[in-house]
Amino acid sequence: MTVSDLGLWGVFSKLASNYTKPRQALLFQTVGVLAFAVIVLFLEKFKIEWNTAGFTWAALGGFFAFVGFLTFFAALEKGSASTVVTLSALYPVVTILISTTLLHEKLTTRQGVGIVLALIASALLAS
Repeated sequence: MTVSDLGLWGVFSKLASNYTKPRQALLFQTVGVLAFAVIVLFLEKFKIEWNTAGFTWAALGGFFAFVGFLTFFAALEKGSASTVVTLSALYPVVTILISTTLLHEKLTTRQGVGIVLALIASALLAS
């Protein structure tokens, strides 16, 4: 279980969006991420195993996470935390759909039903 699973991330993000612009809230949140990165560096004893492919894919993931967080903060500025956080938590649906195309992963019937139900739930939450 992660902190975001506990709902703290969404609540703190909404509080931040009450006091600052979305882009600045994202920059401020990055300070927290960087602080944790320093801890990880210490845990790794500053020994980083360089791998170009690993770095490239992770950096691309970080870039799209940054874009996602920026749109998340913009949504929080206009909407309620309960709706925005819940709808943003549907991101695994996008991951599943892209994974079936790019990674050729198989989608089970059960997962397909789950996606349909998640989309119905998002429509109900957004209205």
